[in-house]
Amino acid sequence: MENAVPYEVLTGVGDFYIAPEGTAFPAVNATPSASWRHLGYTQDGITVKHGQKIEKIYVDQETGGVKATRTEESLSHETSLLETTLENLADYLGGTVTDTPAGTGTIGIRSLGLYAGPNVKNFAVLFRGASAYGNYPAQYQIPVCYFDGDVELKHEKGKPVAAKITLEALVDPNAVSVSEKFGKLVMQDAVAL
Repeated sequence: MENAVPYEVLTGVGDFYIAPEGTAFPAVNATPSASWRHLGYTQDGITVKHGQKIEKIYVDQETGGVKATRTEESLSHETSLLETTLENLADYLGGTVTDTPAGTGTIGIRSLGLYAGPNVKNFAVLFRGASAYGNYPAQYQIPVCYFDGDVELKHEKGKPVAAKITLEALVDPNAVSVSEKFGKLVMQDAVAL
């Protein structure tokens, strides 16, 4: 391994933010605007999966494959979120939090209906972590994403209640290029001159 640079070894985790689909992404070194809501602490790391299905094409004249074509691809982020607020649960389930303020003789409450129905809500997702090019930030910018999978909250004595989530990317119909249909990964590699 010649000329290895220690900062090229990625370490640590990052932070998730969500915003309404179509929200502009901040510069990699800028603070996200108020439109971006931080999802809170994570547990057991964050896994980014770039999935694909490749089909090999065979012809009569050869015993081996002569071409490969990608027939499916996907991008997902998986983690467990520890901040199981009603607002976070509403995002996972596609619901809305109802806030009933306290009044004379009545307590204040927040509630969330637990039936999601057929419509799935889309979000823009920002995942921030470390760059492979020094002590700089990096971010995944996913313009169209949804919460996939089951929402499971395990209540155990002495342990935090974590919500395991999967954020699954969808093709952005407004992508500026074919390569950015799932968004892009941006890493800062130098300071401004």
